[in-house]
Amino acid sequence: MSDRSERLGIGRRIVGAILGMGRAIVETYRLGGRAVKAAPLVLAIAVVPEFLQHIAEIHLGMFVSVEQFRALANDPLRWGFGYVKIAGFVIGILAVARFWSVRSVRRTLLVAPMTFVRVVVGLVVGLAVASPFMWLDKHGLPPAIAVPLQIVSGIIQGGFLIYVVGALIEDASVTPKRAMTSLLPAGIVLSVLAAVAFGPAQALHMANHKLALGQPLPIVWALMVFDALWVGLFAALVGSALFVGVRTGLTWKGWTVHPRDLDATMERADDAPRFEIQTA
Repeated sequence: MSDRSERLGIGRRIVGAILGMGRAIVETYRLGGRAVKAAPLVLAIAVVPEFLQHIAEIHLGMFVSVEQFRALANDPLRWGFGYVKIAGFVIGILAVARFWSVRSVRRTLLVAPMTFVRVVVGLVVGLAVASPFMWLDKHGLPPAIAVPLQIVSGIIQGGFLIYVVGALIEDASVTPKRAMTSLLPAGIVLSVLAAVAFGPAQALHMANHKLALGQPLPIVWALMVFDALWVGLFAALVGSALFVGVRTGLTWKGWTVHPRDLDATMERADDAPRFEIQTA
């Protein structure tokens, strides 16, 4: 193969990867939107705790003014609901990712014991392996050492995240070995998709709170109802990002399932846990 042909081949793969990433982003938002109709009970895991915290915040008078909001930001009552809200949001994200795989609200909520064990073990081992790098990073090391450590830590965490989500969505092809080797590019895809889903949703979430400050009580209630519902969509988008990142499974040789084929793959009744590698 000539140098020119090799360069053209590399160029095509790069363009294919970029187009595939763009399609993966589209699929993330498409599935996130569909979740509102397909799995409202799953989204309620995030919506209900968020709304309960808003009730507490309104009861405390947090939205009367900016000064009042800041003064009551660390109120024990608010944080009592806040911890539950955070847990509900995280569980909601994971539940959405699982829903798109099992396609059943009942199966989403009834996690098999072995699936739960794999998820917990993956989280614990991943944190244990990455923690030394994180500890070293906090000790003022020079950039020449700190940056490589951050990269290694990120790669390790990305690989274990791929395994954890793979276990959660019951994709048997995502083994620990494959997650830490051939599927490492999928960790990058997953991180990008999660950021693209999280960033805009979080910005609107924060802007909605700022908009409520100093408003009449009926407007505050309306904005907080909207915000609670928005958090449900927020969780749906991030959960869909996790699902798309793992199910498309970008490897060093190409996509496990190309993002353009994801919908067709999901619709097949005999959707198998292992897929053939497709080049970009």
